[in-house]
Amino acid sequence: MMKIFIILLMMAGPATGFCQSNAKQVIKVAGISLQQLVSGFLDAGYSIEKSEASMSVIITHLKETKKASVATLLKAKIQDGNLLLSGEYIVPGKDENHSPITNAGIPGSPCSESWEMMHDFAQSFKKPLEIQ
Repeated sequence: MMKIFIILLMMAGPATGFCQSNAKQVIKVAGISLQQLVSGFLDAGYSIEKSEASMSVIITHLKETKKASVATLLKAKIQDGNLLLSGEYIVPGKDENHSPITNAGIPGSPCSESWEMMHDFAQSFKKPLEIQ
């Protein structure tokens, strides 16, 4: 009986987590300027929360996903003419602790929804992408 319980517990473990720890967290978009990035954020409905004085890192305010069950913020850095995009998400009303966006969420999970939102933003530039 104990073996069955342990097996069930092991099988349920991956299903209960929203994201797996070995997942990719950064999308690299080639050939993006700071001006293109800021315009992209504004066109996509993001507002900028803060940026470093040198504008080397820009962080957006939280924005709800299409399904409104998750809110994401994006972090962008222009390095060597490339955009490095990452982010965090929360589940409003449930958990106010930010979790990193990764590409390992199960379909329909908050992690998956936030990854889709970040990936769609990266694709909006219509430039080559690399997931890191």
